[in-house]
Amino acid sequence: MATAPVNAMQVGWAALYARAQNQASPALIQKWLRVGPEQANALMGELVSRNIIKLPVAGSATAVQPMYPSGGVTGMFNKSKKAVETAKEVFDTLVEEDETDDQIETTPEPTIEETANETP
Repeated sequence: MATAPVNAMQVGWAALYARAQNQASPALIQKWLRVGPEQANALMGELVSRNIIKLPVAGSATAVQPMYPSGGVTGMFNKSKKAVETAKEVFDTLVEEDETDDQIETTPEPTIEETANETP
């Protein structure tokens, strides 16, 4: 049985994803690159032959040299939490300013009936 052909660009993207996520499987490669199952299996084989991922165990493999060995970008959780807190503070401030603007006293314009009842 012939394997599906792969090109350098597909291998490069698959390698990048596998190293960034520290995992690879045919299902993930299909999702990442939007390729069919035959292409995904061929890309897995190419990643193994280029020593980018380890031999798969139960269909899933880890990267030989992961970008983030601990499983994620260091400190990303704290940064995203801080960003959410800052956004909430800005939103709360805008709501408070909007409520303050609503409390500004204005003199009402006369209605048509009031204008019609006035004597010249």
